[in-house]
Parts: sequence; structure tokens; C-alpha cells
Amino acid sequence: MKSFVVMRNVLLRTFRDVRTLALILLMPLFFVLLYGNSFSGSYRGLDVVIVNQDNGLASVPTAEVGRITLAVELADAFVAGLDPGTFDVIESDDPEAARSQVGKNGIRAAIVFPNYFSNAVVNETLRRGGGRIVEYEGQTVTLQPSGTFQGPSATLVLDDSNPMATDAILRGFNLALTDVLATQQAALEPENLLDIDPLYDGEVRVLDYTAPGIIGFALTLITLLLTSMAVVRERTGGTLTRILIAPVRPWEATFGYTLAFTAIAFLQAGELFLASILIFDIRFVGSPGLVALIIVLFTISLQGIATLISTIARNEAQAMQFALFLIIPSILVSGVFWPLETMPPTIRPLAYASPLMYANTGLRKVMLAGKGLPEVGFEIAVLGGIAVFMLLLSVFSMRRQAYTA
Repeated sequence: MKSFVVMRNVLLRTFRDVRTLALILLMPLFFVLLYGNSFSGSYRGLDVVIVNQDNGLASVPTAEVGRITLAVELADAFVAGLDPGTFDVIESDDPEAARSQVGKNGIRAAIVFPNYFSNAVVNETLRRGGGRIVEYEGQTVTLQPSGTFQGPSATLVLDDSNPMATDAILRGFNLALTDVLATQQAALEPENLLDIDPLYDGEVRVLDYTAPGIIGFALTLITLLLTSMAVVRERTGGTLTRILIAPVRPWEATFGYTLAFTAIAFLQAGELFLASILIFDIRFVGSPGLVALIIVLFTISLQGIATLISTIARNEAQAMQFALFLIIPSILVSGVFWPLETMPPTIRPLAYASPLMYANTGLRKVMLAGKGLPEVGFEIAVLGGIAVFMLLLSVFSMRRQAYTA
């Protein structure tokens, strides 16, 4: 059949191009390895502040010798029971200072144990479970309940802007508290002991958390594909050469393309934000001006990358392939769906090299937590640096492309 002849010719032409052949063979393997490493981790190194004012003592009445004092040190047992891989414990003596640190400088939570924590837990355990026989100073005594329970005895202030990190913290804390209660044969649940005070009242949904990254990914997809393919088309069609033969300098042409595609990207970003807010009620409590600044710097960075892609691509099909080779890893390693803290150290350098990671982080800080310029200054500075660097490379790339068409 002639169809097989056509198929043979297409395959021969495709495989004759080394760059296309490399993309065909290596891209699937690269994506699978990246996906497996990105999504196989768990949270590591969550910063939590612990204020342990517990005196570790429980005053308990007995049937035999009256009231006795037991050294149980339950708050210390809780701290010792936290997984050192999951949590980085920061000790503090000031409850108010600890509470004020939550949500700043990477502090995810603060838990305050009052001086009566051990006493409250032991006595509530006895009140619910009845007397318990223990050995005290060489004799057997029966512990009896004393007083009434005053409610949760420890306070947990929680940065709940990241629902997945929130779940990891609560699981880790509940596991440690369960182990503490097991030592007392307690009929209590961990939630009986914790008064949880979320910063955002539990209003941040998973949809809210992922929305900034999805918007950034959509801009990455559209901008890289549109810009790289458009520049390749204008180069192969001779339009770019004619522009640069005219009295137009390479930097002027570069800025012209940048302004045009930035305007398009800004229009698309506005559409994405309006649809997300009006249709899905995405949380947006920060400054629209800061969001606009992040979007502009981000899209300029993407256009510089797209111009470089168009330099090595011989045609529009190759430009699309190279763009996808960058786009798909960016969504895997930039924290859009799975946070950076859960990724293996071998993968994190890829995240730090991705503009989407900085755009995603900055947008989340502004949209979800209402942070201002001081809090997102680092992300803006990095995006600005990438934008300037990419613009300079684009100028050199533009001069080269004009004479290789």
C-alpha cells in the first residue's frame, strides 16, 4: 500500500533530525522520572515553634495516702515524640512572640503548653476512666480524679494557607499526642487537648491553594508556545530579516516583540483571574498591583526563554516540542500541585531554576495571605533578574536569527 510508503518517508525524515529524535526518545523517560521523584516524597523540615511551660507535675488524690505529686512530663514527651524528619522544632519562652511568628519566615505553627498541662491531662484521664492503681514510693496506691476538666489545655496556632501542609502538621501532632495519651491509658482523643487557632479560619481551600500555580502554568503554556512558534514563523518566512534590515536595531525589535506578547499575556492573565474569581470564588485578598507586577515580570521571563527556544528550533514543530519539554517539568517541580518541601533534594535545583516556582510562590503570598511588597520582595527580585537576563539574551538571539533564516 502507498500509505506504508508515505509512513516510511515520514519516519525517515523525522528520525534523520537528531534533535527531534532525541526529544522522541528521551522526553517520555525524563517526564516519568521527574514525576516519580516529585510526587513520591512527604513533608520534611516543617518549622514549628514550641513554648513548653509545662512543669511536668500532676497533683492527684489517692485513696490510701491523700494527695500526691507525680512527675509525668507529658509536654516533654510530646516534643520527644515528634518526627524529627517532618518537624524542625524551634523552642521559645514567649507565647505571644511564638504566636506572632506563625506565617512568617516559614514558620508553619506554634504550640503553647501551659504550666498545668500534665496535671490537666492526668486528672481528666482519671475523671473519664476512673481510678488507676500505680506504684508510689514503694507502695501501691489508687489514683482518683480531682476537679473538672477546663477544656483543651494546649493552644495550637496554625498557618492554614497551605491545606496539604496543614494536614501534615495535624497528623504529626496527633500521632505524638496519641503516644503521650497511651502512656496514661487515657480515654482522651488528641483533639480534646488542642485548641486550634487557624490564621485564616480554615477558609483556604485546596482549590484556592492551587489556583495561583494553575494560572501561572496556563500563562507558561500559552506564552512559550505562542512566542516561540511566532518568532520561528517570522524567521523562516523572512519577516524577521526584513525587520532587522530596516533601520531597526536588534534591541528595538526585541522590545517590540516583548511588548506585544506581554500585552497578550496580560490580557490572558486578566481573563484567567476574572474567570477564577467570578466562577470559582478563588480567594484573593491582596494587592492587584502586586499581582500585576508579578505577572508582567513572569511573562517577560517566559518570552526571553521562548526566544531562545526559537533560536535552536528549525521549524514550528520543533519549537513546540522544545517548549513542551520545558513546560511539563515546570508544573511538576514548581510547587503547583505538590509543595517544594516534599521533593527530594536532587529535584529541588530544577525548581529553583523555574520562573514558575517564584511566580507561584509570590502569587500565593499575595492572593491567599494578603502579603505586601516586603514579603514578596525576594520573588519579585528573582523574577526581575530573570527577566532582565532573558531580555539581554533575546537581543543577541534576535541578531543571530535574522541572519540564519
